Amino acid sequence: MLEWFNMHKFQKIIAGLFGILFFLTPLILWPYTSEVFEFNKIIFVYLMTTVITTSWVIRCITENKIIFRRTLLDWPLIIYLVTSLLSTVFSIDIHTSIFGYYSRFNGGLLSIVCYSLLYWAFVSNMNRKSALFTVHCSLFTATLVSLYGILQHFGIDKNIWVQDVQNRIFSTLGQPNWLAAYLVALLPIIYNLKFKIYNYTVAILFFVTLLFTKSRSGLLGFIVADVVFWSILLFRNFKQNLKSFFIFNILFLILFLAVGNPFQNSAAAPALETGGTESGSIRKIVWKGAIDIWKNYPILGTGPETFAYAYYKYRPVEHNLVSEWDFIYNKAHNEYLNLLATTGILGLVSYLFLTGASLITLIKNAKFEFLAGYVGLLISIFFGFSVVPTQLLLFLFPAFAITLND
Repeated sequence: MLEWFNMHKFQKIIAGLFGILFFLTPLILWPYTSEVFEFNKIIFVYLMTTVITTSWVIRCITENKIIFRRTLLDWPLIIYLVTSLLSTVFSIDIHTSIFGYYSRFNGGLLSIVCYSLLYWAFVSNMNRKSALFTVHCSLFTATLVSLYGILQHFGIDKNIWVQDVQNRIFSTLGQPNWLAAYLVALLPIIYNLKFKIYNYTVAILFFVTLLFTKSRSGLLGFIVADVVFWSILLFRNFKQNLKSFFIFNILFLILFLAVGNPFQNSAAAPALETGGTESGSIRKIVWKGAIDIWKNYPILGTGPETFAYAYYKYRPVEHNLVSEWDFIYNKAHNEYLNLLATTGILGLVSYLFLTGASLITLIKNAKFEFLAGYVGLLISIFFGFSVVPTQLLLFLFPAFAITLND
């Protein structure tokens, strides 16, 4: 507790603000905006980034010094910001590249600046105690999100949504794959908590929710995350971790067999949303279009978040033969191809440099639960894309690891 009391008052304020950020962001939605989920979440992130950054600046002024912690991710973040800025300057639609595509407003230059500022604010102002508080806020929110998702499966709000939410739940995140990716990132953290009954209970809750999303990309991300985490722990101390490994994974296997999984009937899986042509077939067509966009804009792409504008100029002709021929595709449904198309080879390489540095940071600080969740998230977005709650985790997991290791 001394760590908390010894903090400067503005450190305490910033710690509380980060707790609010991670607690409320996944829960926020507002039915009276044209986009119920993502728009409201990103506006809240903008607001909280402004307040947190302002508090950080005031702390610097009151202490009469520049408070900035140097880390391994500084240059990767700066390089990613610079390439995003250059891509925005030469964008086919600068306004969209700054603020993001109109239905989500996440992924534009402004959001990237916010996530970077939040990373630097976190490592520069938080200590181990306050970082642990933020992690617990995230897990508590994920528990609420999962409980609501399970209630959705049993029809609590089935008459509110156009989608068949009982068949594929999305809770407060707005889309099953987004919910799945969010839980995949946080699930490995549960393994490392000290309260065993709580661990097993929450892990079961998260995994059942994951199964109810029927997200194949999410389940694949979970499998990879699970393998990464337990491989490292068993290698480090086989005898000590073997019991936990068996208990957790036997529970998951029983639930997998009892609840069902999205691989049982791939034809019933979503064609990006519901019904029609199988989603894997559509993704291959959209990916082909993304590569064609990149070939025509190889260095800096068409500009962040401009995929919707560029795709229809290079849309493969076979897209006219699928059930979603008239859908608007504002993402490539592959984070890496989407970056390649919209920010070019410079944007993709800088992003991979950033994620590589993040992985090194997680390994260096021996936070293997965050490492596993981070890898699982990277796998999940290979078949989708980042949204506000998952983007926060991608940028802040390394900050958690650095601060928790103090």
